[in-house]
Amino acid sequence: MNDVLRLLRRSLRPFGYDVRKRNTYNLLPFRSADPLPCLDRVRQHFDYDGGTDRKSSSNLCTLKIIYRTCLNQERNLKAHSKLSESPLVDTVERCFLSLVASVNAALEEEDAPHIEVLILDDRSEPAFLDRIQRVAGQLRCQWTVRMSAAQGQGASLHQQFDLARNDDALFYFCEDDYIHENRAVYEMWAFYRQIFQLTNRHLVLHPQEHESLYDNSHYPSYLVLSPFRHWRSVSDATHILFTHSHVVRDYWNYFENTKFVGDYKNRRLGSERRTTNLLYEHLPCFVPIPALAGHLQAVRALPPFFDWRRLWETNRPPSSA
Repeated sequence: MNDVLRLLRRSLRPFGYDVRKRNTYNLLPFRSADPLPCLDRVRQHFDYDGGTDRKSSSNLCTLKIIYRTCLNQERNLKAHSKLSESPLVDTVERCFLSLVASVNAALEEEDAPHIEVLILDDRSEPAFLDRIQRVAGQLRCQWTVRMSAAQGQGASLHQQFDLARNDDALFYFCEDDYIHENRAVYEMWAFYRQIFQLTNRHLVLHPQEHESLYDNSHYPSYLVLSPFRHWRSVSDATHILFTHSHVVRDYWNYFENTKFVGDYKNRRLGSERRTTNLLYEHLPCFVPIPALAGHLQAVRALPPFFDWRRLWETNRPPSSA
């Protein structure tokens, strides 16, 4: 570091800023912070609305899962999994098997919510969709299949949020290439309920951290302990979200432009940075540590220390056993 940068660094540090090399840490020690912040302090920091009284009557006893899929021949060939070296339809089948197993495990809990599953299909090939429906037949709850109103990734993404915003239930918006731990569905529901009951405010969950958080995106986070694992507050996530329909209703402006996802001309308008990430200026978003699901798109998309191979083998379809 040259003398000019050293001088700039010393000048900025009193204001809480630092000068650093690329790809190195950017966290400074907290000043005048309790080693173990009490719950009241955490509540204050999560009171994005200034701590106004909140009297919510939101239904937390119903969980609706919208599982978006699109399995046509073109996507199956183009999106060959770089992780499993398998055709996309095989990856999706195992991912859905893991979600079905997680739903069924949640239903076995004493305090289980009422769960419904909607498969929102974007014109899959009949043979491919048949494989998904056979897996859905293992669900121990109500499930349905619906074709998206319009073709395209952005259209189905927008439609799933639109289906939720006039409801009164928790929703898990999930894509077809996320593989889940057996406890994923129940623990997301239980943690959401835990924080809501403590703060009387809604929140957003994303089922995994991203490797990029450990490269150039370091920032201070809260760590909150549930009965099962820690959860970290984050300021960015994908469109795979666990939240309440009232969040979608109240912040619809941040969901509207998801219709541009996949639109070559306007795709930037549909990015997370310009849509759902804006939610976290108003309410907190948490991810579980260790992760409860992993995105089987590429190594870069997986959370740290995530044993996706174990889940891959655990969710082997009977036909490939």
